[in-house]
Amino acid sequence: MGFFITLAFERVPAIPTEVRLIVATGFLGAYTTFSTYGLESNVLWRDRFYSLATFYWAGSAILGVIAVQLGATLARLGK
Repeated sequence: MGFFITLAFERVPAIPTEVRLIVATGFLGAYTTFSTYGLESNVLWRDRFYSLATFYWAGSAILGVIAVQLGATLARLGK
């Protein structure tokens, strides 16, 4: 998502705002729903896999932020 948003806003401004929103939230957002993340974390915690739940919870958040930054950086290459 970081790649697309950076590309759409900084490199290809001709992409209409509606298309940006449809792709970013409608299409890409469907693959990374917060509800699934929360459910999986909750199931691990409920089943007493505390270490795994904590690792999954923190790891997903940290790796998610890193992935957005990496995508934004890749979109800016060659600028």
